Amino acid sequence: MFLGAGLISVFAAQPDQRVDGIWIGTETVMMQEMHGMLKSEPIAQSRPAKIAIAQGGTLLGVLEGYGTGRYNDVKRVGNTIVFHAGQRTGQLTLSADGNALTEKGIAPIPAIIVNYGSREGALSGEKPRPLTFENKPLMTNAPVTGVFHRQK
Repeated sequence: MFLGAGLISVFAAQPDQRVDGIWIGTETVMMQEMHGMLKSEPIAQSRPAKIAIAQGGTLLGVLEGYGTGRYNDVKRVGNTIVFHAGQRTGQLTLSADGNALTEKGIAPIPAIIVNYGSREGALSGEKPRPLTFENKPLMTNAPVTGVFHRQK
């Protein structure tokens, strides 16, 4: 009887390996351009992304995409991995069939301004440029979403 109870507690403590592996997909952020003091409608900007997950979802690294690097603040809650570093936060939720991860979060992106200091009206053909302060880009937070599938 006691042996059975001990085995149940050992199996309950095992990390869930279903999320471990390399996941590839696309991340999308919703950006806004600044026109002087006016903001544009949100603009979706997508890019390829790759995430590595190990140790039962307790170790996470963003290899490509928004917020690349290793994340040390990673928590597992059921089928969801919650990660955080600086202003980059995210949640990765494993689908019921275990074949997809869905991401929701916030990512810092460079702030962009269009036609600052120019007259109102027709665009001058000037390209959007990042805002800077002391030669460093100013960052703004933007919602990020993504869908990933296990790399084969």
